[in-house]
Amino acid sequence: MTATPARLAARYLVSEARTRQAWGHELLGPTLDRFELSGREAALTTRLAYGTLSAEGTLDEILNRHLDRPGRIHPQVRDVLRVGAYELLFMRTPARVAVHQGVESVRGLQPSASGVVNAVLRKVAAEAPRFPWGDPDEDIEALARATAHPLWLVRTLLNDLGSETARAVVHANNVPAPLYVAHNPFRGSLETLLDRLSSDGADPVACPIHGCIESREPAAAIRSSVIPEGLCLIADAAAQFCASLASSEPGGTTTEIAAGRGTKTMLIQAEYLRAGATGRLIAADAHAFKARLLEERMALLGVPDITTVVADTTTTDSLDVLGGPASADAVMVDAPCSGTGALRRHPEKRWRLNPTDVDRLAEIGLRMLHTAALLVRPGGFVVYSTCTITERENREVVDTFLSGEAGEGFASRSLQARVPAGWEAFVSSEGWFRSLPAPGGPDGHFATVLSRSPEPSD
Repeated sequence: MTATPARLAARYLVSEARTRQAWGHELLGPTLDRFELSGREAALTTRLAYGTLSAEGTLDEILNRHLDRPGRIHPQVRDVLRVGAYELLFMRTPARVAVHQGVESVRGLQPSASGVVNAVLRKVAAEAPRFPWGDPDEDIEALARATAHPLWLVRTLLNDLGSETARAVVHANNVPAPLYVAHNPFRGSLETLLDRLSSDGADPVACPIHGCIESREPAAAIRSSVIPEGLCLIADAAAQFCASLASSEPGGTTTEIAAGRGTKTMLIQAEYLRAGATGRLIAADAHAFKARLLEERMALLGVPDITTVVADTTTTDSLDVLGGPASADAVMVDAPCSGTGALRRHPEKRWRLNPTDVDRLAEIGLRMLHTAALLVRPGGFVVYSTCTITERENREVVDTFLSGEAGEGFASRSLQARVPAGWEAFVSSEGWFRSLPAPGGPDGHFATVLSRSPEPSD
């Protein structure tokens, strides 16, 4: 019996993600096409590949114990071992199947490594019944292994969220996330979008956020033509809510910092349109290629009144190209972050992060917030938003800003009245928005609205 196409495809995807530093979800479609997989085989490839990527560090910890020279193993052979170890430890595949499939998978890559793969996977199989080698309810290291998270991240979440909530989050990170799409009113009506998704078998359901739709049949929604036609964009429900906070009065001006590819740009302008009139949006990013992509994307989506700017918004030297001091009614800081609230969608990201990234990104967010404070007019407001759930990047950044010189005249505005019914638990005691990943719900996002006091009258 040779290796199954699903396992060969999974190993291929894992290797491609490693060599290209690409995201698994970007590689999945092309991989399934390359191996001509569908149905159950495609589903097995998806589970194996995503699971292996999400558990990479845990798998390497175990494999290295059984390799004579871990640093000398060929990278592709290690990928085969990772897939096999994932089957043994997380899928509980019978040893005879997982070991044999690992050996057959490596034959076409490096036949001389067959013996190593056979020996190592047999040793892992012998240990598998005792995995995660401790009680996750009592042992933090066992909890990290059982949920395939770096130990430092589990400790951070336990400290930031408390034991019960953190444990729920790390388990939720291994459950597939729902697929949400955001209606693009510049390409058609919401009713048209719902009808099209229904006819395509996507089983759409309206979300609490206006224009947000959950597809209960994600594969059908992704295959539907409504996405390439621009009638909607894929965007998490909580991300859609955060973007909705950044529109001011109809016809106002919003400056968006770190706009990236412009998903929130479209969402902000759509919110303006629903309120009565489109606004003027200045979308800024530090990278010229991203600014070009955003400009092209907005044109394809039919989103009007967008000005793209290349600017390093971590320094106040960028003020003039952004319109000048006090030029915006609202400023959206979509801060670069560690993305710990959206690990379900990027399974490999947890192993590409380290604790220093959290500190570095928090500092970048704070500098962008300083720039935003100068851009917003008196009486206007700043939205600070992330897709992370670490206190260092959220609470500490906002507290530092408000207690410093740059934050003078600013105060956080409670979002209690803005969240839709059913989302009340996402509002903190300070009135800030904070969602946490949970099965069947949105990703983890953070947002606060910081209002600048009006200038005193004479």
